[in-house]
Amino acid sequence: MLSIVLDTSNQYLGIGIYKDHQMIDSLLEAGSKKQSEYTIPRLQQLLENHHLSLKDADEMIITQGPGSYTGVRVAMTIAKVMHVINGCRIKCVSSLNAYAGLNHMISVIDARSHKVFVGLYDKGKPLMEETLMTIDEARAFIKERNLPVTGETQVLGFEATKCDLVDSIYQLSLSKKPVEHPDLLTPVYIKEVEAKKTCL
Repeated sequence: MLSIVLDTSNQYLGIGIYKDHQMIDSLLEAGSKKQSEYTIPRLQQLLENHHLSLKDADEMIITQGPGSYTGVRVAMTIAKVMHVINGCRIKCVSSLNAYAGLNHMISVIDARSHKVFVGLYDKGKPLMEETLMTIDEARAFIKERNLPVTGETQVLGFEATKCDLVDSIYQLSLSKKPVEHPDLLTPVYIKEVEAKKTCL
């Protein structure tokens, strides 16, 4: 079983290659502006380093959002194409949950315009609906719960946190079922939902 992890949803380009549940290589590269340009070349190079190719993939594991409108779609498009080409299955993980992994933590991602995406997790399970908050609301939310915070914490003025993002995505995927209809798969855009609420 060859599994490929791809995260292009936010500040990093994350790639992981797993064979029979063992990581054989990974990459985590800062630079969200270049993901559409660099993802395929970086992935192909990692695979070639181990005498593998994209057609060998049995499974694509991607982040579904929330995040950058363009970024989320990069990994999702690659996964859909791979499904069409060789029938590999697709699993999706929340971009927010990816930072928290299997820990009991609050996760935040910069949503621009002085707002952040926020999620709360424990052992890979969401304890609340992922939501959009202003920076002040997020700070109050974090203070009230007194839990560790991960993700793009610098946007809140907190010290940046470290996590093994690629492996967190893979470990979370182990409890996920493959997407039943990959052609209908769409990114999660919390901002879009909030905009619709405002208009109603």
